[in-house]
Amino acid sequence: MISQANISRSVSAGLGVLVIILLVGALLINAYVIKERERDLDDWSVRLGNSAENRVEAIEYWLTTQTLTLAELVNNASLQLYLWQLSQREEPSATTEPAQLSFLRNLIIATAQRYGLASTETQPAVRANLAQKQASGLALVDARQRLVVATPGIPELGSAFEAAILQALQSSAPAISNPVLDSQQRALLAIAVPVPAVLGAQTDAKGGVVIAIFNAQRDLYPLLKRGVPLTSADESLLVQARGTQVIYLSPTSDEVLPTRKSLPLDRLELAAASAVSTPGQFGRFHNYLGREVLASSRPLRSVPWVLVQAVDAGEALQESSRHRRFLITSFTLLLFFIAATLVAAWRHGSSVRAIHDADALRSKTLELQKQSELLHAVTDNTEAYVLLLDERQRVLFANAQMAETVGTPPQELVGNSLAGIIGPANVAPISDSIEQLRKVGSTQHCTRQLLMGGKQRTFQCVLVPVEQVGERYHAMLLVLQDITELQHAQQKHSTLLRRLVDTLMHVVDLHDPHSAHHSSRMVEVANAVGRELQLSEADTRTLDLAASLANLGKIFVPREVLTKTEALTEAEKDLVHRHVQFGIELLEDLEFDGPVLDAIAQKQEHLDGSGYPNGLKDDHILLTAKILAVSNAFVALISPRAYRGEINIEQALNQLLRDAGSKYDRHVVAALFHVAENRSHWSEWQVEQ
Repeated sequence: MISQANISRSVSAGLGVLVIILLVGALLINAYVIKERERDLDDWSVRLGNSAENRVEAIEYWLTTQTLTLAELVNNASLQLYLWQLSQREEPSATTEPAQLSFLRNLIIATAQRYGLASTETQPAVRANLAQKQASGLALVDARQRLVVATPGIPELGSAFEAAILQALQSSAPAISNPVLDSQQRALLAIAVPVPAVLGAQTDAKGGVVIAIFNAQRDLYPLLKRGVPLTSADESLLVQARGTQVIYLSPTSDEVLPTRKSLPLDRLELAAASAVSTPGQFGRFHNYLGREVLASSRPLRSVPWVLVQAVDAGEALQESSRHRRFLITSFTLLLFFIAATLVAAWRHGSSVRAIHDADALRSKTLELQKQSELLHAVTDNTEAYVLLLDERQRVLFANAQMAETVGTPPQELVGNSLAGIIGPANVAPISDSIEQLRKVGSTQHCTRQLLMGGKQRTFQCVLVPVEQVGERYHAMLLVLQDITELQHAQQKHSTLLRRLVDTLMHVVDLHDPHSAHHSSRMVEVANAVGRELQLSEADTRTLDLAASLANLGKIFVPREVLTKTEALTEAEKDLVHRHVQFGIELLEDLEFDGPVLDAIAQKQEHLDGSGYPNGLKDDHILLTAKILAVSNAFVALISPRAYRGEINIEQALNQLLRDAGSKYDRHVVAALFHVAENRSHWSEWQVEQ
């Protein structure tokens, strides 16, 4: 039957999956909505930027046009000459007006009327006349900033206009003032253009300045509303940074006069403050009334002003918000419909799955029973001892062989500790392997002496990690295989092999009486050098066997050649050299643990390739073969031969040292030196010859 716990887990898993689907769906909906909002903001960034650029270009065009108009006037040669002549007078006459002044007045008034800077009505030129001030006008000022002529009713030249006049005189370039309010609260703007000096005058002389005063409300501010409105609440403003404040140079929607509104420059959430700090930026800000707006800004080239183009954020994003609410509603309903469909499908599937699970459970129960019977059939009929242990070394399973040995039924062994079954004395030898298994998590092998069934026996131990058994984790399988008899057989085989090798060594020594004891001494020297070089156990066995059988091939070399006292012929030398190949051919059908035959085949090779039979070099020669080469040469040097006498150990070592690096390995020769210092009995070999 399906347990209640399994059903609960299934329900929990289903609810978890449903919650994940809802969360993922909500996140996807939110991501899509955010993407839509970003797309709408990008669209407004382009629209506001284009509108701001169009209005900036309109203002720049108007300023340039007015400046060029004034430049045309100041380039009038008569104006330049008459202005210079008038500026040379010390004091003007109180009764008579010079003809130059009359000409300049008529020229200024005519130009002003032509460009709409003065009234067309004639006003008397009497000093006591207190005619009403106009909102625009044109004036001519000499190099000492004295008014020469002006249109009737021209506004007063206040400090802002005087600053523009001074700037034009000093820079010899047109200067534009900031908008200012006159006494009648009208916004005025001035453009001052310097008059070039008359040819022939002093090079540093200034002719004067023509200054035009414009009604900003009439001429400038309408340019801020050119084009099609973006919304019913869009607004274009001219702003300027002054000290720690941002000044609004144009009228605002709350009907505050131009230049009368200023706010702190450090309020970066303010659209105007952000515009003068980083012109060209687009974003969501607050306007001077605290309302949220979308704003973009563009700097003007001719003047230090910035144009801010703003729209009410709520109105601008109204359609976007409506579309977003529709998307959220639609996607949410779709998501819940999908969730409802999944729940219905899951409930239907659960009932079907419950029936299927019941059938599957019965099938698996039978399968498990069969597998259990198979497991017992395998483990109970093997001669090995098998234990399955948990991470606390308590028995989860024991086979019949173990139960029979300890005299307890298998089911009664479950739950007992390992020490309680095989005894603490048997646990101690394998505890290190158990600890190693826990550290590295891989199968461990060991050979241990254990007391089983009242007898001391040798066992091959195998410890296998088992990640999970049912609800238990980090278990281990312990298999003990009795190899006592196999070990005895191997020892007999090793003893027999050693005796056979010793016999072959004796046969070689008998074949060449001048090489008596050569093989045994070579084995002793080679093994001593191998220990000094700390060879592995496998390389040590290889070296011992190779040293013992290295000269076996000499039995195929005629004895008269080996005992010949004269120099050998080339054919005889070739025959002696072939003793290596003779030995390999004799031993090639035997199986050795390790590269014994390779070491024998390379014992006459030299590092520089001058050896035989294959002329191998350096790293192509086995280390065991390099040891054999040095050991063989050393024993041969300190032993007499048919064609020469022996040399002492010191001379032999010196000769090997001379050939170190060319014929023999330096490390092997160095190890032989160190060993020879502690082997005093080697000198006795020469006495025994």
